[in-house]
Amino acid sequence: MNERGDNREAPVLLVAYDGSPMSEAQLHLACRSANDIGGIVRLLYVIEVSHYIPLDAPLTEQQQREADEIMDRGEEIVRGYGVRFQSEIDVTRSGSVGEAIIADARESGAQVIFIGLRDRNRRGTNLVLSATLRHILQHTQCPVQIGYLPTRTS
Repeated sequence: MNERGDNREAPVLLVAYDGSPMSEAQLHLACRSANDIGGIVRLLYVIEVSHYIPLDAPLTEQQQREADEIMDRGEEIVRGYGVRFQSEIDVTRSGSVGEAIIADARESGAQVIFIGLRDRNRRGTNLVLSATLRHILQHTQCPVQIGYLPTRTS
């Protein structure tokens, strides 16, 4: 049973969160959505490590401090909305952030993934999808909410 007293599972809204302004905007959107549907916000922070470092190696003090600060900020935002949440720090090899997000979405039963699109200042382009975002769009089995905040140009 869930907190509302019925037998249906609360929908999980997965937010790929890194503490950036874009991921914070996505987190706010996910929290508002969770309030509307009685969902659970799941914060996922993925740490990339070199192929030369074992995945089970402990994080450096700097990595752990950064991860804790990012997750504390994310949890503070979620608590402000009064929604239920889960948080996870995932350590993955370089280049497999998209795979980590897809795996977490499957394991958690996420009904939607919230992810931000980074602004890339490349000549002649307005919008470039990262390899991570392309991987998620190609392999996910749920909808993806893509947010975009362009950088300001003077």
